[in-house]
Amino acid sequence: MTPPKKEKTAGFDPAQFPALKEFFSGYLHEDFTDEYGSAASAARAFRGDASPEESAQARQEWAKLRKILTGRSIPEVQTSLQKLGGAWRPQDLEEFHSLDAVFTGKLQAHSS
Repeated sequence: MTPPKKEKTAGFDPAQFPALKEFFSGYLHEDFTDEYGSAASAARAFRGDASPEESAQARQEWAKLRKILTGRSIPEVQTSLQKLGGAWRPQDLEEFHSLDAVFTGKLQAHSS
């Protein structure tokens, strides 16, 4: 008899990602596609609105999240992202990875 399979997302603690939780709930809400067109556009808007500190924290958290979710199936990724809030459920890993360039790249600083 084989032991029951453990859920791979069990080690995922959304409390470790406060900046991403803020981004997901504030920018990836149920109307984000109408407002921004895509998750990557919403992420660019967040990065543009965030302070340098908030942006840096989100970038660090994204790197940590990506490391945790590497090798996971899209249903597992969706389950993890759901725990961060918001309405974004990427349909495939390519869509999930669309945020990589936004959170790992440096955006031009702008003055208000």
